[in-house]
Amino acid sequence: MEMRPRSPLFMVIVSGAFVVAALYVIYRLVDPLPPRHLTIAAGIAGSGYDNIAKQYARILARYGVALEIRNSAGAVEDLALLRDPGSGVQAALTTFGVTLPEDANTLYSLGGIFNAAIHFLQKSGAYSGFRTIPRQTPFHRNARDRPAVAHF
Repeated sequence: MEMRPRSPLFMVIVSGAFVVAALYVIYRLVDPLPPRHLTIAAGIAGSGYDNIAKQYARILARYGVALEIRNSAGAVEDLALLRDPGSGVQAALTTFGVTLPEDANTLYSLGGIFNAAIHFLQKSGAYSGFRTIPRQTPFHRNARDRPAVAHF
């Protein structure tokens, strides 16, 4: 049985196919496609954070990304889910100011979504040394905004 020499065109096509396949594999390893499923912690069901997460879910669904919303008891539990690698939570909508110093290396804030009023409450007659004064906050952007009330 005699081997026939292959045509140069056949060799070029086969070599080109191998090169394209190798480049595709390298590209997928170096720059993988974004995930098609994300899990976000969004506080108490029906809260403002939960409603924002539902809006994100609708937006991401248009691009083929499923957003799973995991409701929790609040900011502390949201951050606990983020810290726990076994929880599957990749992001959270939560309030500022409840992180720990060691979170600075692992958690990143992408920005604020909306301003929330902060209320300091006390039991009636528990301490009479507080006085109420109006205080401007840095979040005032238009005439509808009212000054916050700080208790000292």
